[in-house]
Amino acid sequence: MVLLAAGQAKRFGGGKLMAEFHGRPLWERAAETAEAIDFSERLLVIGPNSPIRARPDWRLVDNPVAGQGIGTSIAAGVRSLTDCDRVIIMLADMPLVWRTHLGRLFLKQGVAFTRFPMAARAVGRFSRVRSSPSSIPSMGTGESEA
Repeated sequence: MVLLAAGQAKRFGGGKLMAEFHGRPLWERAAETAEAIDFSERLLVIGPNSPIRARPDWRLVDNPVAGQGIGTSIAAGVRSLTDCDRVIIMLADMPLVWRTHLGRLFLKQGVAFTRFPMAARAVGRFSRVRSSPSSIPSMGTGESEA
């Protein structure tokens, strides 16, 4: 598991990941969801001068060039993995990803992509996801769930 928490949140005015969501910093909510799954590794990618500190069973990965884009954080996280054959990459500004959803991704073979329109509706200003609520896809199939 690679949790991306290195963004600058310029559109938010900075500090988005430390903003409180249900009484806890936004990034911690996402980390807690990932902790419910038995990943062999948990990496938290942070940028320069980040106020985020490691949690138990997480390894911090510094991305000194995070300002150059999300791709640099993905690369830093993937390069730092040591004990896996697949990876789930999650954004730390998506606290409403369900544990069951992550669990299904964890069990999936091959490449799987997913969208979280329910998170966009509930979080609004925190999420960049823009989808129709009726378009929640099944894991990796592109079919709508019943």
